[in-house]
Amino acid sequence: MNHYIEELGLNPWIDIRLLDVEKDIETIHSWFLMEYAAFWNMQNASLAETRQIYDEIQKGNHMEVYLGFYKNRPAFLMECYWPEYDEVGAHYPVKPGDIGMHFLVGPAAEKPIPGFTRDVLRHIMAFLFFRKNAKRVIVEPDVKNDKVHKLNAFVGFHYDGTIQLEKKKASLGFCEKENFLTTLQRVIASESI
Repeated sequence: MNHYIEELGLNPWIDIRLLDVEKDIETIHSWFLMEYAAFWNMQNASLAETRQIYDEIQKGNHMEVYLGFYKNRPAFLMECYWPEYDEVGAHYPVKPGDIGMHFLVGPAAEKPIPGFTRDVLRHIMAFLFFRKNAKRVIVEPDVKNDKVHKLNAFVGFHYDGTIQLEKKKASLGFCEKENFLTTLQRVIASESI
């Protein structure tokens, strides 16, 4: 287990590893077909097209894709990318150590777990700061994705206006490690009352 998981009080049942396209593609393709995954713009992609997209991503060097697990079952997808090679990089001054991020939580295996998506996002942020050594995490969610805006604020993102990307109008958000760690301290303090 990564040392920061226990130190930060994160859910110990969540783990993250690189996506294995051959082994994992059917799982993530089925997630993209879910109604709530519409913001990913992948609902019309066939399994073969999805495999090709992620095969090309994993063979390139501008993005990495990870699969997250809860109690050893696939639970979420996370993409991290380097903004200087992405269209978002044309919309703000990119700094060394910036890492962009997208995430998608799969459907509950049995019954929904309260706070699960929040726990997943905490793990993703810790992974990016402690394993990938991000100085700042960048997000560009669709302006209409209200659920993710609340989650982003919860883990320390602040938005800096909207930008027009090829496939969406997006909110541009930034989170530095200190902002993220402050949100964890607030949670620990509120839980100890």
